[in-house]
Amino acid sequence: MTVICEECGKVYHIDPDKLDQYKGKSVRVRCGECGHVTQISKLIEATEEPTDDFAAADVPSMPSMEPDLEEREEEPVGRPDSISVGTTDIRTSGWLGLRGKMMILFLVLPILLMAVSGYISQQQLNKLANEITDDSTALVLEEGKEKLMQKARDVALQAEIYLRNHPDLVREDFFYDPEFSGIAVQSVGQSGYTCIIQQPEPDKGQNWTLWAHPNPNIVGIDDIDMLRKALGPYFSPFMEVLSASQGMKEAEGFYRWKDPDGKIREKYMAVSPIQLEGMPFLLMSTAYIDEFTGKTEILKNRAKKLAEDTMNINFGILIGAIVLIGLIITIYGYRLTRNIQYLTEAADRISVGDLEAEIDVYSKDEIGNLADAISRMQDSLRFSIERLRRRR
Repeated sequence: MTVICEECGKVYHIDPDKLDQYKGKSVRVRCGECGHVTQISKLIEATEEPTDDFAAADVPSMPSMEPDLEEREEEPVGRPDSISVGTTDIRTSGWLGLRGKMMILFLVLPILLMAVSGYISQQQLNKLANEITDDSTALVLEEGKEKLMQKARDVALQAEIYLRNHPDLVREDFFYDPEFSGIAVQSVGQSGYTCIIQQPEPDKGQNWTLWAHPNPNIVGIDDIDMLRKALGPYFSPFMEVLSASQGMKEAEGFYRWKDPDGKIREKYMAVSPIQLEGMPFLLMSTAYIDEFTGKTEILKNRAKKLAEDTMNINFGILIGAIVLIGLIITIYGYRLTRNIQYLTEAADRISVGDLEAEIDVYSKDEIGNLADAISRMQDSLRFSIERLRRRR
């Protein structure tokens, strides 16, 4: 413990354990230089005059400073790495010091906000890309369905006109008449086609029968089981569309078809009746759906790739910001807290009488102003003690 005589400014150092032999909360000591009596609190800083709180703890004065207070010569003061103090200890910053708070306020919180903002923006971008591509796909698909139905109507009308003008043409010759076959079987898109199919005639024992088709091997064959075997588990959706056209009505719908290579692809079929009395013929137009939606799928993949690239760019910017901001805060925070710690230790040395402590901080900001203020306070204390000494 360090004690300063407030009369002459003499500095003494005393072992706090020696004060434990006296009862009470305070002890009175006398300066060996000028004889001034100072009251020392075991728990609080030394006071010049006793207070009411110490009256009950009053003990006989110590005979002199020499037996209890050891005078020490002051050592030259420089700028040590760590300044030891006397009566008070510098309060530590705990687990969250100034640098930790700076990290949280200027690094962690901004990064969290940037991350949340980037995540929300990325989600919105993905949602927008999906909505655009999905809507585009729906529009293209709807346009494709309309084209298939219109194709079925147009070809049905052409077949109707030809058959009216050729009443002697029987169904068994539909496919083998080059002119009529060219009308009934037309290409739709890249792999689609039109064909003529007859509705069932139970009274004649006639089932669904194809009379004009790109595949001549199935023309004129009344075998629904063959079709069921060809479609397998996808037979029911196909028959639902055909069944909806019974009664010479228009019908349309989706069904799945198994290609020769074993690949399952979705198709769309539109059926329009050929308006001829006594002839239950339907014109069917069918095509693969991906022929219409293929371009939108490319657009969808491009949008997805663009969203992923944007996410990677945002992630790279976030990582760069973390590194840059963290480096700036680490360097600047270290310099700032180092100067604050140094000024704190210097002020504590001054508080215990080390008026020669050097304030070696050069900064053109508030830290520099604080260092100048502490230096002025140090000079004022030194001049005040010198004036007291001259009065003696």
